[in-house]
Amino acid sequence: MLKKLQRSEGEIDLKISDNEIKKFFQKGSSKVLIPNSHNKIKEIVLINTSGGATCNDIIKTNIKIENSKTSITTQAAEKIYAGIGDPAHINVNISIKNSNINWLPKELILFNNAKLKRNINIDLDRSSNLFLCETLIFGRKAMQEKINNLFFLDHWNISINNEIKHFEAININKNIDQTFNNKFSINQNSAFSTVLIFGDIVDQIKDDLKKIIKKITNVSCEISTWNNKIAIRCLANDNYNLKKTLNYILENIIHDKVPKSWYL
Repeated sequence: MLKKLQRSEGEIDLKISDNEIKKFFQKGSSKVLIPNSHNKIKEIVLINTSGGATCNDIIKTNIKIENSKTSITTQAAEKIYAGIGDPAHINVNISIKNSNINWLPKELILFNNAKLKRNINIDLDRSSNLFLCETLIFGRKAMQEKINNLFFLDHWNISINNEIKHFEAININKNIDQTFNNKFSINQNSAFSTVLIFGDIVDQIKDDLKKIIKKITNVSCEISTWNNKIAIRCLANDNYNLKKTLNYILENIIHDKVPKSWYL
């Protein structure tokens, strides 16, 4: 007799206008924390009370932001565990109008035999700025975790006024030795980050940011600028050195707008 396994579902639906919460909906395992802050920028912390995600879990996040300055992060790293069934689903949809947004979730940790489909869709208008930082960890080196098998589909779509400006995808299925050992992809590293920047802020910071990246020596880090956007890729053998590098970049570019919970 087949038994239906318990799974978690979470949903967040937020609207922020003029730095005030206008709509606040949370459901299931997804919660929202709004810490007190002396900064003018609104801080939002997303929480998954189930402690991670596994097969058949569903997490939905919808955020609309207007005329605001907001930093959004997570309370902890999102852990994707092995399980029985279909892949977990994480869907993030963000609409940004006349706002400055820092999307700074903590790292996504993938365990051996994990299954995940994730979609991140962000649409901003031409009067908005977006600073995005996403980190992936393929097994924690400090815990001696190794990844031999994985199903991971990760699609990002970033648009300006509904016109696609950036799209990227990671498609990994089953044995990933070839991906890890390929010097043109991960090159035997276990942690990597992508920083994407869009908006008028690009012209203001690109020269300083290039100087900052040149000073980074403890991890592999490169920067590209084209089509009025900045892309930074960082590769590291473990998350410790990678996090130190990200802190250095954030503190020199967005300064005191780094959320407090980012350091916890």
